[in-house]
Amino acid sequence: MKFWQKAYLCVIVIFLISFDAVTYLSVIRSYSLSRSETYMTAENECYVIQSSLDTRISNASSLYKELNVDNLKMYIEPYANYYEKQKIYMELYYNDSLVYSNFPSTLDKRPELQINPGQKSTLTRTADGVSYFFITGYLPKPYSNTKFVYIKDVQPLENFRNEIVYHAILSSAVVFIILSILLLIMLLKLTAPIRKLNQGAEEIAAGHYQKRVEIKSRDEIGELALNFNKMADSVETHIEKLSDLTANRQQFINNLAHEMRTPITAILGYGESMKYANLSEDERMKAIDYIISQSERMKSMAGKLMELTNLTHENIHFEKINLESITEHVVASLSQNILEKQIEIIKSFQKEEILGDKDLIESLIQNLVENSIRALPDKGKIEIKTFREDNRIVLSIEDNGIGMSENDISKVFEPFYRADKSRSRAYGGAGLGLALCKTICDLHGADIHVTSQANKGTRFEIKFTTPLHPCDKSEK
Repeated sequence: MKFWQKAYLCVIVIFLISFDAVTYLSVIRSYSLSRSETYMTAENECYVIQSSLDTRISNASSLYKELNVDNLKMYIEPYANYYEKQKIYMELYYNDSLVYSNFPSTLDKRPELQINPGQKSTLTRTADGVSYFFITGYLPKPYSNTKFVYIKDVQPLENFRNEIVYHAILSSAVVFIILSILLLIMLLKLTAPIRKLNQGAEEIAAGHYQKRVEIKSRDEIGELALNFNKMADSVETHIEKLSDLTANRQQFINNLAHEMRTPITAILGYGESMKYANLSEDERMKAIDYIISQSERMKSMAGKLMELTNLTHENIHFEKINLESITEHVVASLSQNILEKQIEIIKSFQKEEILGDKDLIESLIQNLVENSIRALPDKGKIEIKTFREDNRIVLSIEDNGIGMSENDISKVFEPFYRADKSRSRAYGGAGLGLALCKTICDLHGADIHVTSQANKGTRFEIKFTTPLHPCDKSEK
């Protein structure tokens, strides 16, 4: 059962119970007041008639030796005839014998007559489908053997009760119908935003992540719709990120498979030649050298892949490090390549320390310098310097090599991407160095930027922030 249906039934049930309870109490109260007023009026009339009858009998008693049936009948008839038009009837008993009665109905049992002198009886009875109110009592002494019965038709009172009950039921039904229609319209209107939210959730669950709900109300449902749209934005963003991550991983796997295919094919080819072909000593050494170089390339690729996989905040150690000393160590380790190509290294350092992982920063600088060496012709130039810019320490590595196009610059940090594939393969590159540099910079809270022009050169700038690590805010 839906929410609006539950709300509808709850309101209707509560209304019916409350309205009918109030109506019932009102009917009972109204009937009780009318009944009390009718019975009080009847008792007053009975008292007046009985007193007047007693006075009349007393005044006429001197004319008769004794009171008899004929006398009593003569005294009561005028009263009975007068009140009969008002549906009030009378009976008179002398020594428990009926003297007079104008009551139109016949009753088998008369419990209202079972009283003793000095007592009074009031009773409501039904005769021939009509309700009557009986008041029975004795006349005062010396006529205490005379019993007077006052009978009033109270059927209008019962009719009044039935009528107000009928009108109460009719009113309840009319109000119920009107309330049901109005409540249904209001609930459908009030819950329309909830249905929109539900529909939006179903569409998003079905894969339509761009779906949004448009609810302009400023109440809690409007706030819920706003938060729902924010949640949908977040879900769509995460889905896009996951899709991009999946696509990148697939591309990474494809690129890895492609990069591994070339050296493996070469190793297999030269290995089979050495096994089955009759090679000279020079050809055999050449094959061995090629197998070794391709194996080293695969080893280098595997090492950088491991570095990319294992780089997280949890497994790096931040400490104070000097960029100049690390750079000097990198240049020394690459001195053979630098001498072979007669490359000029220009260094300019400010005495600056940063917080970082020493091994990772060294790997960062080494990858950038190696990248510059690959891009340089013989007798090229590399300029390495540090300086401050907007209270940030900047490491700049610039060469005058072959440079890159704008399209290459936008993709240069992607794994396995190489601007010059033939030159990279010649030096054993697999397109992982700059991707590793980007990851190292991200882990250090640093920004890496590249500017380049084809055939003019490339400059990499790494802007470090201080402090670089949340746990080292005291060290600046």
